[in-house]
Amino acid sequence: MKNMEKALATIAQIVAYILAALLAFQIIKKLAGGSWEIEDIILGLVILNLTITFGIGSYLIHMNNKIASVDRKIHGHIEWHKGKDS
Repeated sequence: MKNMEKALATIAQIVAYILAALLAFQIIKKLAGGSWEIEDIILGLVILNLTITFGIGSYLIHMNNKIASVDRKIHGHIEWHKGKDS
């Protein structure tokens, strides 16, 4: 499951970079005379925003799992110092 979360975050990041490069190119072309309509560029920016959001979300899930693991270890260690077996 951890590998799947990391892979999903990596794929979303790659897609976001490709989409960002394409949109930057199209914005520069639009300023120089245009190829895409402004609505298409705005739609592309919205899709880029969603891609970045899902990438950040999957990264946060990955980090939450790591923090939960550390929290369990610390809690067990503190309980050991208190003399309780867990």
